[in-house]
Amino acid sequence: MSNVPMSLFRSPAPGLCLPVTRWAALCLTLVGASPVLARDASAPLVFAPYAFETQKHGTIAAEAGYLEVPRRHADPNGPRMRLRVVRLPATGGDGNASPVVYLAGGPGGSGIGTGRGPRWPVFDQVRRETDVLLLDQRGAGESEPPPSCPHAHTFDDAKPLQHDAALAALRDVAARCVAYWRETGVDLGAYTTAESAGDLEDLRRALKVPKISLWGMSYGTHLALATMRLHGAGLDRVVLMGTEGPDDTLKLPLSADALLAELGVLAKGAGFDDLTGSATRVLAALREQPRQGRSVMHGGKPVMIGEYDAQLAISACLGRRMTQQWLPLILRDAENGDYDLLAAMVLLLRSEYGSYGAMSLAMDVASGQTPQRRALAEAQARESLFGDALNFPFPALGDGLGLVDLGDAFRGPLRSDVPVLFISGTLDGRTPPANAEALRPGFSDSRTLRVRGASHDNELWLGNPAIAAGITDFLAGRPVGDAELDVGAPVFARSKSDLVDPRGR
Repeated sequence: MSNVPMSLFRSPAPGLCLPVTRWAALCLTLVGASPVLARDASAPLVFAPYAFETQKHGTIAAEAGYLEVPRRHADPNGPRMRLRVVRLPATGGDGNASPVVYLAGGPGGSGIGTGRGPRWPVFDQVRRETDVLLLDQRGAGESEPPPSCPHAHTFDDAKPLQHDAALAALRDVAARCVAYWRETGVDLGAYTTAESAGDLEDLRRALKVPKISLWGMSYGTHLALATMRLHGAGLDRVVLMGTEGPDDTLKLPLSADALLAELGVLAKGAGFDDLTGSATRVLAALREQPRQGRSVMHGGKPVMIGEYDAQLAISACLGRRMTQQWLPLILRDAENGDYDLLAAMVLLLRSEYGSYGAMSLAMDVASGQTPQRRALAEAQARESLFGDALNFPFPALGDGLGLVDLGDAFRGPLRSDVPVLFISGTLDGRTPPANAEALRPGFSDSRTLRVRGASHDNELWLGNPAIAAGITDFLAGRPVGDAELDVGAPVFARSKSDLVDPRGR
């Protein structure tokens, strides 16, 4: 969720390989301020033939349509919204498995976009058993996203980022964006996980099936869990990849320290000793005196780097395989007085902070955190090498915006008899395995697939063929037990020539 920017450092961009572009800005946007339809009777969900073009696997014969849903489910006769749905018809199976709805991460990711990208082979394998539906959640992708906010903050690259000043600037931008959306007629209260859960129940009814199965990644698991709580009777089976529980929106800072230590064990075998010590020494040096670096990914553009810049950049690098593989070299260079690689990470982060999307901001604030979770995160931040960087600028950003909060009942313990498959990567810096382990006791019928060496990235899907097989077998209703799998270990960069510019330049 929006604890770090939605690109290089958060969930992998939905269905796309290049991770630093603001994918939300590239999604199909619709003209008009408010995503509202007339107060007509709900139109039926009608699918038409659709040529589904994947990036590298050709064009697939599919079907597509629009599902009309109430903007507010408590007002079924009020304004309506349209959600884009692509159906990948089953190519096999015995007809007994329920249709599977895929839920992308973010919030704000495109389920349709995910299916087009490198993860297509997993979708293709699942549809050998049953229909797979790719849904663009309300406000995302082709499902009537609200207008972009014209307000943004640009950091002064001649100065190191200071926590309090940066937070004040970002809160000001967020407040101006909220005011702008309200002036243009956007109902920000329509963008909550509870409303999206209602959409899934409407989709089940429109499909005229007794039950559907859900398959979510990252924020998509948060939505799936909310649907289990609110509409569990309509669910058959649920796959959760990179689990974000009901009260996991705010991450626990010490999870970054633990992951750095675990990554350090692997990096030592590649010749990088004491990764945690290296990070500690770099932060101490920058605390004493900010240093200038020239980004190798921005044509040598200079930026003044302070301690908090580095805390943000290092903790963000822990999130994904690509940047995990860069991190030991980044720190080694910085210890030797060369801040150019760190400068690249700092500039990438600064370019992502400072602007907001209505759907993702409203969703994150609505999901929020219990007072206990916030207190725990604040306590851990005082102990963490990275302070509160893992969550910045949340939770303070949401305070005082006047957005809907779903309340602690939404975030409370969850119990369910719906069969669940938890899939977790041991190097996942966004949704660590501890999230799934904490939830599992509440499920009477669950199993865990633990993927050693997988981060919050494509290797959690494609790193071992048994992952796709396990997802497929589970959704088809075949027996699946607890298992541990391995994926290839990270290959650490040893010099600048080993780095690949994530923007494809």
